[in-house]
Amino acid sequence: MSTNPVPNTNPNVATKPVPWGKKYRTPLMNAAFWAFWVGFALAHQGGITNNSTLINLSYLVFTLACLVPLVTKK
Repeated sequence: MSTNPVPNTNPNVATKPVPWGKKYRTPLMNAAFWAFWVGFALAHQGGITNNSTLINLSYLVFTLACLVPLVTKK
């Protein structure tokens, strides 16, 4: 009688690979959350100092933060 080294597994059943969007959803959503805060800080600082570069950079960060949830849908 042979023993199965891993209990409760059937070697005849193939498991489907997990898509990368679902696999990395939590870290990517955390990154998007923090990107929003960084974007707000850049927009605030750019508005106070009248620095258009910081404001444009905040637009870029906001755009990236908005795109992350779209590519990591459930």
